Amino acid sequence: MVGVYGDPAALDALADELRGRAAQVRAAADEHRRSGARARWVSDAAAVYRDRMARDCADVDAVAGRVEEAAELLRRHADEVRERQAAIARAEREVRGWLADQAARGGDLAADVADVVGALPEVGADAWRATAGRLSRLGLW
Repeated sequence: MVGVYGDPAALDALADELRGRAAQVRAAADEHRRSGARARWVSDAAAVYRDRMARDCADVDAVAGRVEEAAELLRRHADEVRERQAAIARAEREVRGWLADQAARGGDLAADVADVVGALPEVGADAWRATAGRLSRLGLW
């Protein structure tokens, strides 16, 4: 069930891609650090070069860290989407099961429930949780 909440697997894949990109950025920064360390000349220009290289690599590491944080936020959001989708699916199953039981019993209660519930939500819609709550508040289940 993807619905309006998005596809958690796609969010996880994007998070994995971001983590991979952050690792590539860190690897490039490490290579630049090693390159700077291999510079053997001694002069004011060499000192400026090494200082600049160190600052640039620190900046790149900081950016890679922010990309990793974004990946973690995506991962957490994917988990939240999965939890919401599971809650919706549970409510939908419970309401549909209860309605099927009422329909099997027949009688006036089924018509009364239809008046209370109205049109059933679309499959996977968050409205299933509200429908389940409404039936519960009315003491119908």
